[in-house]
Amino acid sequence: SKQYNIKKGLKETDNEFKIRIIYSICGLMAYASLWDNFEDSISISHLKRKISSTLANFKSMYNELSDELIIKSEDLEDEILDLFIKAGIVYHRPYKIAPSMKREVLFDNILFQRGVAIDDISCVSGLGFYKKEANIHSIDNIETMFALEQDNLKTVWEKIISNATWDKNPSFEDKIEYLCIKPPFYYGYWLNTPTKDGSISILRIGIDGAKIYYLYRYVDNILEISPLPNWQVEEKNYIKLACACLYNYKSLPDITYIDDGALVYITLNYSLPPHEFTFLKLYSWPYICTKLPCDFKRKLSKDTFIVIKQILSSKGYGFREEIK
Repeated sequence: SKQYNIKKGLKETDNEFKIRIIYSICGLMAYASLWDNFEDSISISHLKRKISSTLANFKSMYNELSDELIIKSEDLEDEILDLFIKAGIVYHRPYKIAPSMKREVLFDNILFQRGVAIDDISCVSGLGFYKKEANIHSIDNIETMFALEQDNLKTVWEKIISNATWDKNPSFEDKIEYLCIKPPFYYGYWLNTPTKDGSISILRIGIDGAKIYYLYRYVDNILEISPLPNWQVEEKNYIKLACACLYNYKSLPDITYIDDGALVYITLNYSLPPHEFTFLKLYSWPYICTKLPCDFKRKLSKDTFIVIKQILSSKGYGFREEIK
């Protein structure tokens, strides 16, 4: 914890602190394994075995953590590998992975890193590496490094609406799902009933994995639709459009957080778009580790939370502190 600047929260228990450290060490050992073959890339199974053996060693050392630590090693293996691939920590080709090229971007006083040498890692939050108050000039911006959306949610929605081409009275054979644009969201993000007050929203049809998305509105009680191109909605990117739609109607739920000294607990009350979520997840720990994934409740170091909050807030995502 001292070596990688992982600090204990004020109200965090000793066991919770140890589990966070073990989670990060499993990630560090997986990252180090990328250099186990100096002549070529390593196999995915090699990286997973490294995670599995590291976790097993810590479980045998700390019996008191058995009820709180990851029950299935495969869950942790899949989580680390998935984040490494999606966040660009590794280059990926069938059954093989290799470390990515070194890349560093400074935002505020945090230098976000990937592809760095093991000895150059000084701070870790979750599975992500960073430095504090680094004196470096970086050409790239944070959006480019992690493929974040360049525009804020307001601009995203305005661009979608400006490109709409409306058709009346469409005939759909498949079941229609309508984006829920008003809280509460207890019954899911998609409903069976449309909004008919003239608001522009999103509907979708088709089967899971092959859904087709449209803008829709009701004008004089007549349904009008405008197709959304596949590149805007594939790979769960429809979530970005959904967030932009809710932002437009001032109904996008805030990300709530609790300050615990050097640690911050956050709750996502609505899904983030894929790239923004990967960025946040990379630099955070799961709230609990008995079963993974734990995507909607996470823990971050105070250092990275302050900067990530600033980045996401500039895009239109709201944050609200809870006092406990």
